[in-house]
Amino acid sequence: MRSNAADRDGAGMRPQQAMADFLVHLGAELQVSRHTVSAYRNDLERFLRGARALPDRNTIDRHLGELLANHAPASVARAAAAIRGFYRFLHAEGLCREDVTEGLLGPRLEAKLPKALSRRSVARLLDQPADSDLGVRNLAILHVLYATGCRVSEVVSLLLTSVIAEHRVLRCFGKGNKERLVPIADDALAWLSRYRDEVRPRLYARAQSDPGDVLFLSRTGRALDRVRIYQIVRRAADRAGLTVACSPHALRHSFATHLVAGGADLRSVQEMLGHASLQTTQVYTKVDHERLRSVHQRLHPRG
Repeated sequence: MRSNAADRDGAGMRPQQAMADFLVHLGAELQVSRHTVSAYRNDLERFLRGARALPDRNTIDRHLGELLANHAPASVARAAAAIRGFYRFLHAEGLCREDVTEGLLGPRLEAKLPKALSRRSVARLLDQPADSDLGVRNLAILHVLYATGCRVSEVVSLLLTSVIAEHRVLRCFGKGNKERLVPIADDALAWLSRYRDEVRPRLYARAQSDPGDVLFLSRTGRALDRVRIYQIVRRAADRAGLTVACSPHALRHSFATHLVAGGADLRSVQEMLGHASLQTTQVYTKVDHERLRSVHQRLHPRG
């Protein structure tokens, strides 16, 4: 039975900050047009005005009902799509255990997963030369994204102490400040160690103010943000000649897709991704089923 209230995991969350993260996700990672992002911002600001906690389903229904009294149906449908997309984002990021907007009035905002990169495309992305300090940093970021499946928000939050080299793991803090240890491959760890030991001290020396123990720094010694990480991934994909859309989320999706295709069990993938619910991880069973169906059709005599 669907809960009528926001999940307890999001009880301490600032709705306005969550909205800002969602809008960045739309514009930078999903490449939604700036006009749509602006419209969704207006709709969500109106919806969340004065909210100190995530509104529950009754509040959502009441808000849309009030809009119907003095707004065109198309405007209300767009507001419903914005709210639905916002809650789906929160669920995917682990802030809500369930999506309380299921069945909400209006056209659905499709939560499209990016297409997983092939193993060959990933190799082209990661096997690029590093001819500068920033090149080393960028390759370390790319390797971490694919080797661990971390969210971009988790990567920008990594600290020097997050790298536990002797155990070959990263300590990540996901949504709701939930800690998890994620295995990291030797190649990724080597790039990360090279960046940390050789490059970061030089970037740190350029900082006008102390960035603290944040692992990934900018050219001027400041902490990187999620938009800059997206730009790094996009430019690396362009240099590698990749024609498929590539973003931090696409690398996270590729990480999980390749694990499931290789035989990993969903519980392990769930733990590595930091999903609050196994239901969120089960989308990768569909991906694997499609792969198996393709193999069957190509190879079975009567496929």
